[in-house]
Amino acid sequence: MRQDRRKIPPGFSRLFIGVRPDARTQQFLDELANHCRQRWRTDRFGDTRWTSHGNRHLTLAFLGETPDGQTARIEDRLQQIAAQQPPCEARIVALQPFPQRRSRLLAAEMLPNPDLDRLHGACRRLMIDLGMKPESATYRPHITLARTRGGFAGFEPLATDFVLRLDNIALYQSHLAAGGSQYLPLYETPLAAT
Repeated sequence: MRQDRRKIPPGFSRLFIGVRPDARTQQFLDELANHCRQRWRTDRFGDTRWTSHGNRHLTLAFLGETPDGQTARIEDRLQQIAAQQPPCEARIVALQPFPQRRSRLLAAEMLPNPDLDRLHGACRRLMIDLGMKPESATYRPHITLARTRGGFAGFEPLATDFVLRLDNIALYQSHLAAGGSQYLPLYETPLAAT
């Protein structure tokens, strides 16, 4: 998710739609973070800020500055999406700088798949129906694990193979804070289609 340090106008919130990782996925991400900490016994990436459990998520759509009056409509649409989408899986295949080799984010990147594409596509349609413009960049599913001001140039991608279950959809509010953005789940519903 892109970071924007502008003030949010009164009556608006910075929102995005995502999936909250389950406990098994959180444990896997903790193991990746611990592996990196052991590998970096020097101060090579000394200003690294690790993403807390509460902030970890898989972004499906970045809504941006959204009028507070639209929140209830978004929640209703998410409930409709969830009722039509069964739980699915995604495969984490690499830990690497994201989206480019010199980037300031370190992310667990996933392979796209038809189920995940359908979920992402439903969120894009929600945005279009609400008069919002979805991001035009190709969707690259990932969970951000860490950030550093100096970038992760020189970090060798780490191949992984972990299948995570995607069984919920959530509306998050992003709050800009001194130590970095905090993500507050406003609404969450299980993916329930059979």
